[in-house]
Amino acid sequence: MPVTLEEVLVLPHRPGELLVGNPRVARWAVADAAFVDLLAALRAGDGPELRAGFAGVTFLAVDASAPPFADGLLGDPTGLDRDATLEDAAPLDLDAAIALAVRLKLAVEDEAAYAESLGPRAHPLDRARHGNVHQRVGEYVARELGIRDLDGWWADQKFTPDRREPKDGPYRWVQWPFMAERFAPGSLTGQRVLDFGCGPGLFARLFARAGAHVVATDTNEDHLATAARLAAEDGVGDRIETVPLGLPVEEGLRALGDTRFDLIFLSDVMMFYFHPYGGAVDLDPALLLRELAARLAPGGRIAVLEPDGTFWQQPRLGAPDRPLLVLGEYRHRRLGVTPTLEELSRAMEPAGLAIATVRQLTPGPGAPADRAAGFAAEFPLWWYFELVAT
Repeated sequence: MPVTLEEVLVLPHRPGELLVGNPRVARWAVADAAFVDLLAALRAGDGPELRAGFAGVTFLAVDASAPPFADGLLGDPTGLDRDATLEDAAPLDLDAAIALAVRLKLAVEDEAAYAESLGPRAHPLDRARHGNVHQRVGEYVARELGIRDLDGWWADQKFTPDRREPKDGPYRWVQWPFMAERFAPGSLTGQRVLDFGCGPGLFARLFARAGAHVVATDTNEDHLATAARLAAEDGVGDRIETVPLGLPVEEGLRALGDTRFDLIFLSDVMMFYFHPYGGAVDLDPALLLRELAARLAPGGRIAVLEPDGTFWQQPRLGAPDRPLLVLGEYRHRRLGVTPTLEELSRAMEPAGLAIATVRQLTPGPGAPADRAAGFAAEFPLWWYFELVAT
């Protein structure tokens, strides 16, 4: 007989209906009280007596899970269809109710095997493990959306179709107000900036308008072409040089010669060195930072803008204006991909870097009055560091 997992939550939903979920793996049901009683009995291990205790009982429960990435990378990661209801639910007998609980990972036959399944996949065909966020994003985009260009889909999550502006959503009303204020016109006059992993050049153009001479580098040459075109259209083409970044990165950086920079900027880069799409780390993050630190001018700094290591991709529970965080992991990244503060610090130290500034980004002007903005106002989605040589 399966056993109900201790991480299962039961929350009020509608009159006569309860939300029952395993937020760790984004699986949910709308159920009646009888189904919750069944889960409690399974947890208690009633065994053979369970069937006698529920003889003649029927249960109402429906799958209320939703693809976490159906609304895009920064859609609601809870994986919950909040409109699900029991209105048209068919009664379930005991065996069907137990089968639904097992399918939704509310109950499992083997808790040790379930615990082992919580981790990154060893390869694309690995179905024994749930997979981390990057792997599940890749699978959803390829399998459900039929998209093979993951880089293009990723850019679609951040930018408008013409790649000129941040897409409406947290990139527009969290990231952009912070960056536009921090790098206001004139704030970088006469400085040399390396935009490492520049994408289509949104921040490279911001730095150029702030007065900097910018070297924008990326492994994706389509992004570089877009960055160059938009810079020319915006009248800052003479302040931005695009340079293809070869792999491995430490060799690609040699194309920059002996140039030293007052500011080196990385956005959404570091997490891929800690937790890449595949199972192996392609580059030690400490090596990356050491290579970049070697290219700092005296008094220069490295600015790192990354998804927050605690709150990014966490379930959004509670009321929109009173969000509730249920944190399933921190030190051991089984499903998440963002490095912890300690992991970042351990990568910085061998590079001779120290944190001079930390900011956690919250919604700015134009943020909607909805659940996503309410969560981001309490639990920041990004954090920003400035690193200096020790």
